[in-house]
Amino acid sequence: LIESRPFLSRVPDQSLLIGNPENGFDHAQATRGEGYPFIYIPAGRPVTIDVRKIATATIQSSWYDPRTGASRPGAVIEGKGIHEFVPPGTPGRGNDWVLVLDDRTRAR
Repeated sequence: LIESRPFLSRVPDQSLLIGNPENGFDHAQATRGEGYPFIYIPAGRPVTIDVRKIATATIQSSWYDPRTGASRPGAVIEGKGIHEFVPPGTPGRGNDWVLVLDDRTRAR
């Protein structure tokens, strides 16, 4: 996953997250690079993202499972407003995911 997107432009950006707990096992971590952010969700709980900060008209979401290395497609959404994303599975320890939000105008 880390090598699948340009990494030299990737920086931490917690401002993408709305209402993220400050600490504890529910604390999500966000980074963004050119045309994408990665949001690590440690306990499978929903996250609310300000997608306006991605600066694109259309976003393709996907879920990366760090336990298996597999990805699954998510919804295509408009790059407007605030959206809640619900990871697959049951919330709790051991159900960690990486939410990937790709700018659909960029080729991958």
